[in-house]
Amino acid sequence: MRHSLPTRLLHLLLATAILAQLATSQLMRTPRPGRVRTPLESAGFAVHEWVGLAAMAILLAFWLWLTLRRLGTVPGQLFPWFSRTRLLELRQDALRYLQAARRLSLPEPEQGEAVAAALHGLGLLIALAMATTGTLGWLSWDQAAGMDGFARAVFEVHGTLANLMWAYVIAHVGAAILHELLGHRLLRRMSPFTP
Repeated sequence: MRHSLPTRLLHLLLATAILAQLATSQLMRTPRPGRVRTPLESAGFAVHEWVGLAAMAILLAFWLWLTLRRLGTVPGQLFPWFSRTRLLELRQDALRYLQAARRLSLPEPEQGEAVAAALHGLGLLIALAMATTGTLGWLSWDQAAGMDGFARAVFEVHGTLANLMWAYVIAHVGAAILHELLGHRLLRRMSPFTP
């Protein structure tokens, strides 16, 4: 499926923000009263805060675009969990992927998009949960006073979701690379720089 330019741009912005967040999370150190941080740890934390807020804005734009657009993957395909018909399509597409895996291959993307769409929907939900918990934590946390109960709980959920996001990104990028190696040219289709 060919995606519209706004979808491709939002996907690129969101992917860039998520990768930046995952990278800065490895460099930063959370400020606490009396804690000494290196300049790199302080800078990593500051970048993580601001890119996180930008990621929230990008996600809100993505979700808004998802509800307004007329072309592309319909929301029901991204979130098939409440429709028998969509779940049946997902099951059939998953079986197609299993059959292809037995041949050490992947099905052509146009043959069925239910698995890819559902996985993209899952990624959007994880990203939204991460951005929401990060933003809530940022709004509720007084850095000078230390982290209280609510902010601490929110950031613990945020950290747990980060592990899910790492797994999702690795699987997503891995699948894209496999499709490219098999000649499916998905990266070209998703690039906002390809006409």
